Amino acid sequence: MNRRQFNQFAARLGAVSLFTPALTSRAQVANFPNKPITLLVAFAPGGPADTMARAVAPGMSTLLGQSVVVENRPGANGKLAMQALLRAPRDGHTLAYISPSIMSIGPLIDKDLGFDTIKDIQPLTTGLRGGLVVAVNPSMRVRNLKELVAYAKSRPGTLNYGSIGVGSTYHLSMEKLLVGLGIEATHIPYKGEAPAITDLITGTINMMLVSGSGKPFLDNGKLVAIAATGIKPTNSSPKTPLVRDSGIAGLTDYDETVWVGFGMARGAPPDTVSKLHGALVKTLESDEVRKRLSNLSDIETCTPEELQDIIRRELTTNRQLIDSGRVKLE
Repeated sequence: MNRRQFNQFAARLGAVSLFTPALTSRAQVANFPNKPITLLVAFAPGGPADTMARAVAPGMSTLLGQSVVVENRPGANGKLAMQALLRAPRDGHTLAYISPSIMSIGPLIDKDLGFDTIKDIQPLTTGLRGGLVVAVNPSMRVRNLKELVAYAKSRPGTLNYGSIGVGSTYHLSMEKLLVGLGIEATHIPYKGEAPAITDLITGTINMMLVSGSGKPFLDNGKLVAIAATGIKPTNSSPKTPLVRDSGIAGLTDYDETVWVGFGMARGAPPDTVSKLHGALVKTLESDEVRKRLSNLSDIETCTPEELQDIIRRELTTNRQLIDSGRVKLE
């Protein structure tokens, strides 16, 4: 082989090598998934997050042609599960349950989080999303937000509210409401919604934000719903007016909905992200999954871009609230 022939051979070899990564990437996407998918859940078995994950796993398995295995990684407010997600290969074979506590609250209250929820996590879709209701003990004789303001101002320093924990969505959403109302209330955190509702019924606390689990007590009159926090009525109390429609100037844009959904580590090809999103949405919107999750909240899916916008907005409003010094996180 002379020099000219060698140079021509080298040029052809170089051209082939340039195309090889692209061809390999396309082949990987075309063959995705090529092994079981792990779905990480940041909570113990049996809770709402675990229930949702196990409800979607069979349908996704059918659509994707690979088993979807739910793996519980409870602890550290979701940090352990997310760290496991980011240690795994970023090829779409590992997904994770995500929520505001993980994506838009944790980054603001945990200095040792170890990851950036915007740069490192690719949102896929919400699964459940719905507003809460502001519920009060009937003995307060408060039936709307304007009456709540009057009640608080006539009894300075006495109003209190419960939540499912310090730094929780319920905690921050209530504080945003109080800012808009221009009143103060003492925060009393609980280890979950059930014990807080019990104390609300007995009158130990005055009010709290309540999810669909409070519907039986709203129906039997042991609790009274005075406002709904989202942009549409809730299933648990469909006739309750929205906070944003209360006529109070500081609350016209109020939108505090509780959502849970799914995400993955950034780095997978766009076609893989699209394929996972499609499988999740189709499974979540199936009659079987809707029926299984109907007692938790509304099934509401979205695009990855829409969920990213939700997370960014929550990060902004939560940061403003925390930076104001109003929320005590200790």
